[in-house]
Amino acid sequence: MQYGIVLPIQGIGQSLDDFLGELIVEAQVAEESGFDSVFLPELHQAKNGAVVSPTVIGAAILQATSTLRFGTAVLAAPLHHPIRIAEDALMLDWLSSGRFILGLGAGHQIADFVAYGVDHGTRTERFEEILHILGLCFSGRPFSHDGDFFQIEAEITPAPYSEQRPPIWLGGHGAAGIDRAARFGDLWLADPQRHVAVIAELAENYRERCGVHATTPAVGMFREAWIANDHESAVREWAESAVAVHRFYYNVGAYRSQFEAWATASLSLSELTFDLLSPGRFLVGDGELLRHTVEQWRNLTGVQYLALRFRHPKGPSHEATCEALRRFGQEVISTTSGSEEE
Repeated sequence: MQYGIVLPIQGIGQSLDDFLGELIVEAQVAEESGFDSVFLPELHQAKNGAVVSPTVIGAAILQATSTLRFGTAVLAAPLHHPIRIAEDALMLDWLSSGRFILGLGAGHQIADFVAYGVDHGTRTERFEEILHILGLCFSGRPFSHDGDFFQIEAEITPAPYSEQRPPIWLGGHGAAGIDRAARFGDLWLADPQRHVAVIAELAENYRERCGVHATTPAVGMFREAWIANDHESAVREWAESAVAVHRFYYNVGAYRSQFEAWATASLSLSELTFDLLSPGRFLVGDGELLRHTVEQWRNLTGVQYLALRFRHPKGPSHEATCEALRRFGQEVISTTSGSEEE
């Protein structure tokens, strides 16, 4: 099992420059604690400002570390021109000597599509075309592309630093998204909203599609995480901030009744409690409980990578987060990573 951390994209009650400095430090602590990677999602138009350009902050993180990988988890690909995505990925690939992961998704926030002038209704078709173009960009050869959304004649340089290209991780949970991950991706990354039992079913579908396309499956999960002396302490220190983020997810439609039977339009935010959300989604408790939960999840889903988010906009503090990362490294990573099963 390998572990990464998903960094928060916003700090509440502090200046943005202080917050960005804390992200760099948290990345350094993660590296020292045995984490493989750090990730940033893409979010736009957040109140009071946020990390709106994950690749720019990623460049700073890569320069401040030496072995840690940085990835986008995930970049909303349809908002961007594929040449820009490819060239940014190539620069980060070279800047880091191969430590960049290109995580991509179809995006969903309608307001962001309006801001970028992109038709939200065509996002999946546009995403498919972008993935095809990225393959041409990373080939190192001149190409001509005449598609529904892009007409391009180009030769994208330099060639990738990484053998073949930077790794591509893809999200997606519908049948088309699962098939897309099997065709184009190096790893399928499950969203934090999906229960682990749902992920087990989707992972099996994904592996079947990899068999059809003769590709190698790899499963990752984005989860919330916190470690403390016991489960009660962890809930007291951390639960409120995690639930607040998932209430936001519910508001923007990330929870879906096809996967979560309770996710109906009539559900009030007060009904979205820690007890409802935590099972199968949150990795929370003391080291022994966390190790046990990780093993359960691995047996159920075949997951190979856990991308864990410890801190949210409402907390815990930077200092508490750094301590939790160190403790997670000592009590979980050192005992569950690098096993022979990997």
